[in-house]
Amino acid sequence: MKNFIFVFILFALLLTVNAVPFQLNKRTTSFSPCPFKTDPLNVTISPDPPESGKKEIFSISGTLTNHKIKKDKTILEIMYIDLSLTPIGDNYNQTFSQSIKAGEPFAVDVEIFSTPQLPSSYYIGIAVGDPTKDPKKPLNIYACAYALMGESDKS
Repeated sequence: MKNFIFVFILFALLLTVNAVPFQLNKRTTSFSPCPFKTDPLNVTISPDPPESGKKEIFSISGTLTNHKIKKDKTILEIMYIDLSLTPIGDNYNQTFSQSIKAGEPFAVDVEIFSTPQLPSSYYIGIAVGDPTKDPKKPLNIYACAYALMGESDKS
């Protein structure tokens, strides 16, 4: 009878432990500053990681130290890029709805209503800058962040 009670308690404990969500392996995406001289951005995404064809919410904040954000001119751009640096789908572009002086923090939430079809590994890039008339460099980038997503993710 003691063995039966012991086995029953052990079985109940095992079921309880397996029923608890296992979150230790869940990592949040870590965005890094771009490898060229720009101000950094703080970025969080939801869901994390992005899911093809679903809505994605980006929360982006930062401070432009040497440039001001100009209402209806300065652009926030979000791009998905494969590992060969080819764009995936169309870039998301949005102008800022208010001007912000250099040195003042900004924060914006962006909803992308249909994430493109994503490969197993890719980059997400976020940039803030002003448009140029140069088709080879269409944006003067003032702040930037990126994340490596998928199988090659080292974050």
